[in-house]
Amino acid sequence: MNSKSFSWPVRVYYEDTDSGGVVYYANYLRYFERARTEWLRSLGLNQDKLAQEEGLIFVVRRALLDLSARRGSMTCSKSRLNR
Repeated sequence: MNSKSFSWPVRVYYEDTDSGGVVYYANYLRYFERARTEWLRSLGLNQDKLAQEEGLIFVVRRALLDLSARRGSMTCSKSRLNR
C-alpha cells in the first residue's frame, strides 16, 4: 500500500445496524472518516494542528459506498487521495 491509499479494519457493532442487522448507510461515512483520521495519523499528521497552523483542511468530494456489512462482522474502510 502506498501513502495515497489506506485501509482500516472496522468491527460492526449492534449500534451501527438497523433492525435487520445491516449497517445503516450513514454509518459507512463514519467508518470512512475514522479511516481517514487514522491514515493521516500513520503519516504523522494531526488534522487539528494542520487546520490551526497551516489553514489546511480536508474535504470529501466523493464517497463510494459498498453496503454489505452486517452486525458482528469485520469490514474494511479504505481511503484514497486523488489529488
